[in-house]
Amino acid sequence: MSGRPRENGDGSAWSVNEDWESAHGLVNDLLQVDVTDMLVTELRTRFANEPLFLEVIDAMHNLDSAKSEQDRKRARHRALGYSIEDGRLWRIADGKSIRTRLRLECISQEEAVEMAMQEHTKNGHWGRDLTKLKMMDCIYSPKLDRSITKAILA
Repeated sequence: MSGRPRENGDGSAWSVNEDWESAHGLVNDLLQVDVTDMLVTELRTRFANEPLFLEVIDAMHNLDSAKSEQDRKRARHRALGYSIEDGRLWRIADGKSIRTRLRLECISQEEAVEMAMQEHTKNGHWGRDLTKLKMMDCIYSPKLDRSITKAILA
């Protein structure tokens, strides 16, 4: 207070503590756990051997900044046909195909082999085509034919 003499109670005796958190505590907690990061990590681990799904997950969460602009645009275009809900990756209908289901759960090729074994055994060994039809009605997996053939021959 320049020009005025100091008086008791005018606030001139106050001091400002440089460490204001010492009096008020931490106001903005920056060390919060982000559930989305854990979800993305789980999905990336699950689909570690599926480049298509990894590309889609990375595009949906902007984790592909190291890739070229052309690759990012292609990945974003592919990601339009997918969604993530309840910790699972879903392929959604795009209006161009004649799929009966609006969305299909995406599974890895390893999971598809296990599911194909179960379907093939449960349906009385009717072969690859019936197994494929049953599986395509509820899941999407890259190279599904190869997974089914591998399961039948195992």
